[in-house]
Amino acid sequence: MGSFQDALRCLPPSKLFVNKKSGTVTSYRMSDACPEVSSTEKSKPALVFLHGFNGSSKSWCQQISYFNENVVIAIDAPGFGESHVVGDSMVAIANETAGLIRNLDLGPVVIIGHSMGGMQAQIIASKYPELCAGLVLSCTHKGHAHPFGTPLDDTVMERICQRESMDDLTYGRVRIQKMLAQDTASDIFSFLVSVAGDVRIEGIISGGTAMHYLDTTSLLKNITAPVMILTGEMDIVVSPTAGAALQAGLPNARHIQLAGVGHAPYCEDAPQFNAVLSGFLESI
Repeated sequence: MGSFQDALRCLPPSKLFVNKKSGTVTSYRMSDACPEVSSTEKSKPALVFLHGFNGSSKSWCQQISYFNENVVIAIDAPGFGESHVVGDSMVAIANETAGLIRNLDLGPVVIIGHSMGGMQAQIIASKYPELCAGLVLSCTHKGHAHPFGTPLDDTVMERICQRESMDDLTYGRVRIQKMLAQDTASDIFSFLVSVAGDVRIEGIISGGTAMHYLDTTSLLKNITAPVMILTGEMDIVVSPTAGAALQAGLPNARHIQLAGVGHAPYCEDAPQFNAVLSGFLESI
């Protein structure tokens, strides 16, 4: 428990990036590599973390503290944190994230995308291969692939109605209970609830719409970076069928199923998640 609380206390403050071309503001957190590490270690690629539908840049506190030999960036999706909404497509969202990555001038980075963030990560890796040294797709899929113009699913509309009528704590509890298949440690559960309780309606609409129309099938063949796909043994959000379709589209990707976790492995079992990610980083 102590290590988790330490990680939370050490969470870097939020910064703002203003895209000069679009005028869009994106919030992010950035932790530099420890000054004590060697020059060789400092040459390790930066890690860029993209959160899911119930998350924010705060979600990655246990990764930011653990990977202290890398520069780590955790980015808030449009409508989350202090990030502005940029439109209703995942491509538009990915373009803004790519602009931030390029502006930081860190060279090719390893992109770790969870759920909604994994969908965005697929687009960045396919459209901007020069920015991507490696790609990790956690508990995600190719998008819901609904025809443009069709109304949002009832599940997204339910989120919007709940967010309008519930206080932060109640909303956070409802959303996290729908994300995990089993009880988790009280401090981890409370953290996930607090992060989900910060989600704004505009973030739900932006992310929900982007995922509703997205289909990355035609983009996957353009990904040239090494890829690792992570699935949760007890994930009740991403169906086995959707997960298998993503794996089929990336036949050269390494696939690892994380044991005993649901849809938040980065937090439910951070040691396991971090160890698997470390192994991938060492292989690329």
